[in-house]
Order: sequence, then C-alpha cells, then structure tokens
Amino acid sequence: MKKLLTIFTAAVIITVFLAACAGDRPPDDSSPSPEAHSGTFVNKDYGSLTFNGDGKSLDLNLTDSMSEITGIPAGEQNGTYVFLFHNESWRYDKAEYFRITVQNKNYRFRNTIGMTSTDTIAFYADSNSDKPAVFIKSKE
Repeated sequence: MKKLLTIFTAAVIITVFLAACAGDRPPDDSSPSPEAHSGTFVNKDYGSLTFNGDGKSLDLNLTDSMSEITGIPAGEQNGTYVFLFHNESWRYDKAEYFRITVQNKNYRFRNTIGMTSTDTIAFYADSNSDKPAVFIKSKE
C-alpha cells in the first residue's frame, strides 16, 4: 500500500510539473509563417506605424495621446520591432508580446493574438490594459 501511494504521489508531481512547463513552450508553428508586415497601419486617435517589410524596421508617427499611453515619444520616429514569445523572436500571429525599440529604449506590449494579422496590429499597453490599440493597414 505504501509503495502504491509513493507511485501515485510521484505520478501527480510529474503531471503537475509537465503541465507547468507546457506554458513555457512556444505555440505550435507547424503552419507556414505569415509574411512580415509591410505598409502603413493607421489609428485615427493614435497615429501611424509604417512597416518597411523587412521584419525589423518601422517608422512611427504617434499622437500625444498614444505617447501618454505607451511612453514612446510623440511625432515622427524611426525604430525597430519584434514579436516575442517570452524573450524569443516569434511569429506575430502567435506571439505574446510586441516590442518596439526607439532611441535605444525598448517598449513592450501584450500582443492581441487572434487580432494581430497581415492587415491589423493590435496590442495592449500596461497603462491602458482594458482596451487594445488597434492599427489597420491603409489601403493607399
């Protein structure tokens, strides 16, 4: 009976450990990766994000209200971006975070998985965590 209890306890501990580790693995990426964002994405209240198609660089033109929400300086800026799972670069459709770097300073936001797509960038800033900032690709 004692041996059975020991085996059962060990099985429970292993199961809990494996379940906890599952959240640390990146989402399945067996489907083809989407192409890098390209073009200008606009939000009438927050400004624009122009992705250069290389998967790294972008130009920002943010409003004062977006600057208040994100901490990124308002106006025109050049920067880089990356989508992340934990701290590793990851595909945007399954990434947890969206990081923008401007003037050697990193700004990290929660990516809105399922909403961020080829034509939409959606993320949450900590200071505005109840409403995502949504930028839609301009048709121009």
